[in-house]
Amino acid sequence: MSYVFYFVIILSLVLWVEAPFLLVPNLLITRKDKGDELEHWLKQFNWGGRIDSSISTKLPEYKFYSGVINILLELSRKMGGTYQESLIFLRESLQGDKQFEKKMKETVRGVYLQMGMMVILTWGFIFAALKIVDLEIEIKKLLMIFFWQTSGIGALPFLLQYFRKRYFSDIGQLWKILLSLKSLSKVPLSRTEVLTYAGVQELKSIKQTSLEIIVSKLKETCHKTLKYGTSYDEDLRYLMEELRFVEKWHYELFEKRLMVIKLVLLSVFFLPSYLVFIFFLLEDLKLLM
Repeated sequence: MSYVFYFVIILSLVLWVEAPFLLVPNLLITRKDKGDELEHWLKQFNWGGRIDSSISTKLPEYKFYSGVINILLELSRKMGGTYQESLIFLRESLQGDKQFEKKMKETVRGVYLQMGMMVILTWGFIFAALKIVDLEIEIKKLLMIFFWQTSGIGALPFLLQYFRKRYFSDIGQLWKILLSLKSLSKVPLSRTEVLTYAGVQELKSIKQTSLEIIVSKLKETCHKTLKYGTSYDEDLRYLMEELRFVEKWHYELFEKRLMVIKLVLLSVFFLPSYLVFIFFLLEDLKLLM
């Protein structure tokens, strides 16, 4: 019976981390192959070649980067010209984003690994204790402990998704606008059209308090650009530096929340499992005396 439990536990953990689509979809982990595919596409793309209407179908989808690249391709088809500098900038930003996702993925996997180790230690203790005392406990009692721990681990991806959305959703939206503005700065469009393509109107949906100053500065920059027709490149550079600082701070907050989550899971789902098992064990030993 112990081998069956071990097999189920280990198989579930491996599938959960490596292939979450086979169980409950884990939206927190962005699969890095999409980013790699897009970077490879950018490396292979040549403005000197003929840009046909089918090129966008070959473009890998990755976050908002694909949308910005599609805009550049569409404008190139309509208005002519090449925007290699913009693609190089997007590629550099994409590499930074991939590093961030890799760091995030490693952090999340570390949490799953720690929870998995706790499951293995718990059941190792349970089966070792049963072997030492040479006692059989009702299977329904063991299943009760197993499903209690499973419910705790099952809540983990939803908690992680909630906190990731809380700390990084608005930051991602702001990055999309800033990178779009930067990429479209060399395109021969009116400033109104550039701001529309970049989705500046979506700034009003950003509600996070820590981003209020950056949003306010960006609105002011866009207003000056529309009113006086000035360049916004220098302002964007400073705003992106500020956003990187806020993103780093949010990541530290996210890590602290992970520590709290781990503590709660250990306190509520794993430590009680030991105590409940000892209670069941002592209860059955008492009946034998």
